Amino acid sequence: MTTSSPPERQTARTRERIVTTALEQFLSAGFSIVTMDDLARELGMSKKTLYEHFPHKLDLLRATTELRNEAWRKELSSIKAERLDFFGRARKTFASISRMYSRLTPAYLTDLRRNAPAVWAEIQAFRRDFVRQHMLDLLKQGVAQGVLRKDLDLDTLVRLYLTMTSALLNPEVSGWVPGEPISPLFETFVRVYFEGLITESGRKHLKESKS
Repeated sequence: MTTSSPPERQTARTRERIVTTALEQFLSAGFSIVTMDDLARELGMSKKTLYEHFPHKLDLLRATTELRNEAWRKELSSIKAERLDFFGRARKTFASISRMYSRLTPAYLTDLRRNAPAVWAEIQAFRRDFVRQHMLDLLKQGVAQGVLRKDLDLDTLVRLYLTMTSALLNPEVSGWVPGEPISPLFETFVRVYFEGLITESGRKHLKESKS
């Protein structure tokens, strides 16, 4: 088994610190507003050192996106691996997504769409692939357990979910304003979304689990 050398580990730690700090700054202020000078000052390092790790700010933005996607992938995959019924898995899944969404801001998302379209396209591709498959698996489990209706096309339901959550995260569509938490909007949508999908058996199960 190969192990990394101390210099390689130090480089990896430095890179991780840069990406983590950049993500916090981008989320709070927006990608375009935060400069490499700002980040170097926040990190307490020279701009030369910062550019050695990330020659372009777009490279750094892409690294922060990969960090978020990987965290999301790990958490949802961990939930999927647990031995949970549909409702248990659904609660954990949407609690996780709600936490992820709670860190987002209108400034960050609007900035990405307008000024980093290539990175925005990568984020949408991740949602279409990984998130789509996770949602599809969740709905299939609900149908198999008899708690979700089986007369509706699951692919269409997943597309509806992705379309509506994309609209929620678009301030120009949803009216989401700075300072307003997105989690309550998302949680309301999820409740309404599943209200029409749950069978009578599923409603009975929910009622019993709450009593």
